[in-house]
Amino acid sequence: MHSEPLQPETTGQATREVTWHLRLAYDGGAFHGWQIQPGQRTVQGELQDRLRRLLRAPELKITGSSRTDAGVHALDQRVSFTAATPEDLDPERLRYSLNRWLPPDVRVQDAAIAADGFNARHHNAGKAYTYCLCNGPKPHPLWARFLWALPAPIDLAAAAAAAALLEGEHDFASFGVNPKRELESTVCRLHRVEVIPCGDLVCVSVLGDRFLYRMVRGLVGYLVHVGQHRAAPADVLGVLAARQRSAAAQSAPAEGLFLARVFDHDADRLDYRPRVPPFAWGGLEP
Repeated sequence: MHSEPLQPETTGQATREVTWHLRLAYDGGAFHGWQIQPGQRTVQGELQDRLRRLLRAPELKITGSSRTDAGVHALDQRVSFTAATPEDLDPERLRYSLNRWLPPDVRVQDAAIAADGFNARHHNAGKAYTYCLCNGPKPHPLWARFLWALPAPIDLAAAAAAAALLEGEHDFASFGVNPKRELESTVCRLHRVEVIPCGDLVCVSVLGDRFLYRMVRGLVGYLVHVGQHRAAPADVLGVLAARQRSAAAQSAPAEGLFLARVFDHDADRLDYRPRVPPFAWGGLEP
């Protein structure tokens, strides 16, 4: 049971049309992804429902910067929407009200008023994802549900060599999914792909301008494949050239993936260093 929010009294009160920009963190384990789906619990559905009631706007629609898949987590999901807003509803009060009413696995990190026309999906300078693996004998029980526990340690040098070959502009059709051919191009630019040891854990950090659906999980699955000596690092070039999902290895499971950062400006991306592991105490503030 969640406390009732501090609802604005909109009847007879002056309102103004405002475009809002929210930063969201969530544990994706109990969600069927970000995007609204009939009969399923989704992050977009939970947040949009509360905003509609809070602002008394039954037709309000929200947009996210990333359509995270079922089981994927976020530290910095961005959300935009435009709604008639009471004059006395400032960003801090909106954030406070939503956090009182949202379920425990979703938190509004920040709320701000954006420029007219701002769209969280299209108006960003790229994203960073972090994927967490356990490369040791057994993961810590408190973190196990945020990791892919590998059956045996992998060769990190081989995985890192393959990761370096993924940087730059390539056609990533072999690593992602393009349902209903909704994307005209499967070419993406990856600025950085790093394999970062962290004790018994390994974090794969991927920064790019754009990503195909399930692309990061496909990339990590192949890096593990190389680290298990089932392919040589240079074989990744042939997989890219094939442009067929069947040419790559099995995707990594969803539970180890985090949307770590959405960049507002190119300079933010250049200065970015991933927090590893992303679920460490204090890791919710990118």
